[in-house]
Amino acid sequence: MNVWEKDQYKEIWINTEDEQVMMALIHGKWGWLMYLREEGDAGFSSRNPDYTGTDNDGKTMDFLLSNGQLDYYPLSYVLPIEQVINALDYFEKYHKLPDFITWHNDEFFI
Repeated sequence: MNVWEKDQYKEIWINTEDEQVMMALIHGKWGWLMYLREEGDAGFSSRNPDYTGTDNDGKTMDFLLSNGQLDYYPLSYVLPIEQVINALDYFEKYHKLPDFITWHNDEFFI
């Protein structure tokens, strides 16, 4: 596990031997996840099924990347930190996509 952090922000990467990757961006008690099956994959990103808005409602949260870039992601992507940590632990242990997270296939970014 590769972890970068600054203040309330973290960027966490887990890479498996077969080139799968799970990444989490964390802002305080919230975070979002990205999963890639292999290099160049469009991947999957987390969605919060309890969020009452939409991906396009304009409500966002900021996340600081390790390169210093500040990105904004829809609140519909954001999960409580406990779920993010559980997903990272599961992926690190089993090298599988956690089925207790709602995933969006980003190949079909609609």
